Amino acid sequence: MKNSEKNQRAPHQTVKGKAAPMNDELLTLIGSRLKAMSEPTRLKILQMLKEGELSVGEIAEKAGLKHGTASANLNALQKAGLVTCRREGTKILYRIGSDMVFRICDVVCAALKEEWEDMEKWRKSLA
Repeated sequence: MKNSEKNQRAPHQTVKGKAAPMNDELLTLIGSRLKAMSEPTRLKILQMLKEGELSVGEIAEKAGLKHGTASANLNALQKAGLVTCRREGTKILYRIGSDMVFRICDVVCAALKEEWEDMEKWRKSLA
């Protein structure tokens, strides 16, 4: 492979079956998205948006949050690229920015569920 081709490779592509190292810019993007998703309230909002677009007021009401708290969490999710919004009259409607959000949740949830079940089996074996 020529040097010019090597430099054009996407940061996530593999080299001879191994994952290529990720550059700092990509690692920063990954960190910001995971950080935004690390807050349980934000995960709850993302789950609500899985069903479709909602306004800040609707999210606040459904999640039992103050309007300002819902808005701050939506801003954090939007800044991280996890949600987008559009204006409809006087309302701003929020929606999931990419299905990647659910792929991440599916992988993490499946791994944690498996770990949880293993811990439960271990606890029962001690009893």
